[in-house]
Formats: sequence, C-alpha cells, structure tokens
Amino acid sequence: MAPRLNAIILAAGLSSRMGELKAALPLGQGTVLEQCVGLFRECGIDNPVVVTGHRAGEIEAIAQRAGASIARNPDFAAGMYSSIRTGVRHLDDGISAFFLLPVDIPLVRPGSIRLLARSFADAPAAITYPVFAGRRGHPPLIGRGLIPAILGPAHPKGGLRTLLARLEEGQPGQVAEVTVADANIHCDLDSPEDYRKGRDRFSRRDFPTMDECTVILRHLHPMPEKGLAHGRLVAEIAVALCMALPGHGCGGLDAELCRVGGWLHDIAKGAADHERQGGRWLRELGFGRAAEIVAAHRDLSWQKGDALTEKELVSFADKLARGNRMIGIDERFQEKLALYKDMPDAVQAIRKRYDQALLIKAAVEDAAGQGLDTILAPLMPCSL
Repeated sequence: MAPRLNAIILAAGLSSRMGELKAALPLGQGTVLEQCVGLFRECGIDNPVVVTGHRAGEIEAIAQRAGASIARNPDFAAGMYSSIRTGVRHLDDGISAFFLLPVDIPLVRPGSIRLLARSFADAPAAITYPVFAGRRGHPPLIGRGLIPAILGPAHPKGGLRTLLARLEEGQPGQVAEVTVADANIHCDLDSPEDYRKGRDRFSRRDFPTMDECTVILRHLHPMPEKGLAHGRLVAEIAVALCMALPGHGCGGLDAELCRVGGWLHDIAKGAADHERQGGRWLRELGFGRAAEIVAAHRDLSWQKGDALTEKELVSFADKLARGNRMIGIDERFQEKLALYKDMPDAVQAIRKRYDQALLIKAAVEDAAGQGLDTILAPLMPCSL
C-alpha cells in the first residue's frame, strides 16, 4: 500500500520582523497561507493541518477557505516547538509520515513534494530532507516513528532541530536526502525585503533557473554531454532571437525562459514521443511554462500572422542546430528530405515543418528589422 502522508503548516507566530501577518500577505491569486495549503493539495494531501496562534481567527478563516484543517495552539508564545506538538496531536493515527512547513516558506514547488514522497515510498526513513545546492531545506518529511519523541515529556533545548540531530547522530541510516531542482526550499519570507523578492520569484516559479536546470539535467533526468552541448547551443540561439525582437522584456518575451527552454528541450531524447515525455517530466516538477515549450518544440500549431512566443523561438532555434554546431535552415531540411525520400508520410511531415520554419524565419526577420545572418552573427559567422 502507498504510504499515507499529511502536512503540518506552522502559522502561529508573531511575524515580528515582517511587521505584518505573514500568512495573510498577498501572493499570486491568494495569500501566503493559501499558497502553502495549495501546494500540498496539488500533491494529493487533501487536508493539511494549519497550526494557528497569534491572530488565530484571521488565519483560521484563510485556512478554512483554502481547505485545510485547523489546530489552534494556545501556547504559541512558547515557541515553534509548541506549535509542532500541537500540529502532531491533530494528525490522524493512520498516517505514515508528515511534511513540516513554516508558512513563511511558501514557494516550494510541487515537484519537490512528489520527489520526497516517492523516496519515502521506496525506502521509508525516519526523516527525509530535500536538498538543493548541497544544502538541506524545507519541508522535511518526518516518519510517524518520531511522533512519540515529539510528544514526549522532554522538551529538548533547541526544539525539533535538536531532536532530529540526535536521531541522525545515533541512527544516520534513518536519515535520507533527496536532491530537488528547487532553490525555493531555502526561500524564507522573513522580512519585507524577503517578501518583495519572494513575490518576484513566485511570478517566475513555473520555469527553472539555470542552476535548477543543472540539477534536472545532471541528477533527475541525466543527459549525455553530447545532448547537453546541443541544448546549450539551442539556448544561445533562442536567446539571440529573443533579444533581437522588440517585444522582449517588460512583460513581453522572456529571454531567460528561451534559455531554459532551449537547454531542456531534448531532456527526454531517446524516449518515444520524446518532446511530450519531456513536457510531462517538467510538468510533474512544477515547471509548467517550460513544459509547454519542450512538449511543442518539434511540431508547432503556429501559423503566419500569429504572435511569436518563446515556444516558437526555441523550436526554430532547434532547427538551426545540428549537435553543437549551427546549420542553415535549408541545409537542415534538405538533408531530412533526402534521408526519408522513400517514406511519403515522413516527407509530408518534413515539408510541413520546413514550410513553417521558413514562415517563422520571415516573421523573426520582419519583426527584428534585420536578417537572420545579422541576428546570429555574434554566435557564429556563417550564412543561415
């Protein structure tokens, strides 16, 4: 049977450094607390527990609206450990493990939760930590075997951190680490400046940073060096195309999304229907915008007159790269037509992509007011 998991969201604190109630701050279409609750609900945890204390009535109204259960801590002023104990008492007896997330760390991606849950299902540990850039973050997944110690009469100095450190010292084999492509496991909205930066991160949470891409391509879905080199070239071409167009930046085309899409576009190369498989992998990690680009990089629905988006730029950039070197669009497709000349269905599909690529080339040149040779000249002095 699959393990039964739940989550505790700690939202009882005073928010003294923020100066405002953290859980109630706007984030996306809701609040910080709603983002935390939604994270777990998206991952199949339907009734996460929100621990309240300071201004409990306001927090509980948000929690109920978000679909969470509530555990009020009357002793919240005693510190976080008292809130952890309150949340643990509220858990169902039949759970296998629970996530523990402070409300001021709301930007964790669903892919991190899924990776932790999968690790626990494969090899249950007393505690499972997410790790990014060599550093542990939130939320840990804590096995039910630790509940008696958490609820016991002893209150260790340093709280849960001390209890978990003692466990690791005595039983290191009961502690697991899971690499995640998610810098947000370290993102704490503790101050007004943190909150400002966090809102910017939130607006870009649906595609990875380059550091997160490295984790994806080196650890989660490894690619050979040849594939990585091709991806880097496609990324450079896509960024050059983007930067040449008048709509980049200021809410328009995003050069960084082009870079990420180019680097990841062949993530599932070798698998059947690799572009859609790659899109599924990225969507599972929580990178929806990147997933759309990867899933469509081979065949687009774009027609003449449609707006150019990052999706078209990455797809077109891929047509201009063979391995780690640039190639002209005509040369690329003439080779394909010669290779499949005895396969009428393949020839038809290739001609359709060829015609579309020529239309995108014309649209790029028209929008940029310069030829493709000029746009890409800084990358390689060749005629395209």
